[in-house]
Amino acid sequence: MKNFLLLVLTATIFMSCNDSPENNIKEIAGSYNNKGAFNGALLVARDGKILCDTVLGYSDFKTKQPLNNTTAFYIASLAKPFTALAVMQLKEQKKLTYDDPISLYVPNLPAFTQKVTLRQLLNHTSGIPDYEKEMSSVKNLTNAQVIQWLATKNSLNFSPGDKFEYSNTGYIILAAIIEKTSGKSYADFLKEAIFKPLGLKRTIVYDTTKPVITNRAIGYNKDKKLDDYSILTTGDGSIFSITKDLFVWEEALYDQKLLSTKEMENAYKVATLNDGSISNYGFGWNIEEKNGHKIVSHTGGLNGYRACIWRNLHDKTVIIVLTNQGDAFPLQEFMAAIEKEL
Repeated sequence: MKNFLLLVLTATIFMSCNDSPENNIKEIAGSYNNKGAFNGALLVARDGKILCDTVLGYSDFKTKQPLNNTTAFYIASLAKPFTALAVMQLKEQKKLTYDDPISLYVPNLPAFTQKVTLRQLLNHTSGIPDYEKEMSSVKNLTNAQVIQWLATKNSLNFSPGDKFEYSNTGYIILAAIIEKTSGKSYADFLKEAIFKPLGLKRTIVYDTTKPVITNRAIGYNKDKKLDDYSILTTGDGSIFSITKDLFVWEEALYDQKLLSTKEMENAYKVATLNDGSISNYGFGWNIEEKNGHKIVSHTGGLNGYRACIWRNLHDKTVIIVLTNQGDAFPLQEFMAAIEKEL
């Protein structure tokens, strides 16, 4: 009987240990990997403590090279919070203001864009057409080509401030504004103002200089056919990184290492449209109120890459996920399963 009770007690302890959020999260990631739905990296943390940090699958399906925790992924539109942060840093340095017209910094843009403000670029209410549907398949596409494409258009999609409409073109213009006001390339500014101060050694901007990125995850589709990244625009995308670097950066957004708390608050404010209604996008972040908590997030996806960062600002919980087999990955379903464990 004593041995039986000991076994029951041991089993109970074992089950309670294995029922922790840490183990459950790893099991979820493992189950998606086992069924071919997740090939990538996942990091989950709360209040600075990492609960899960794992990589599953291959960086290159052709060579069967496994991923490791220093394998860099293309993070697609997760670059937008970095671009917004850079603009906010320049604002804090009094080199620009959010309600300046963009013509003050980039005078060679089409006349119909001249009254658009930096604020409207940041929160996607500018009306500037998005190049992605027409141009994203162009190999080695550059910012200059996107600006040339914009010049072929006749007008904005709507009056600035009328509504929210996601525009990658707008963030390319923000990259030009960063370069104009800082006197540095977009890549150099981010390196000196963000990456280097935080020690983000595996985070890099891939631009027209085509820097060599060692240990890089190659993009594939769900059929494991090559679907790699092939454009050179900056501001809207262009960054390669790892989950640990993104976690260090995310933590720094709380403690004023990069920007004052007061200035950072602007990133998490919803936009008020011309008719008084609200758009739930701030400066580089989607914004949601849930159970009294403010949740900010951003997703990214291009070619064989998908990325997501989800942050609960109330308890400093963060989920960061990166994959190089994009269309095999059910992002929303996966994120909901992880969030449920938190």
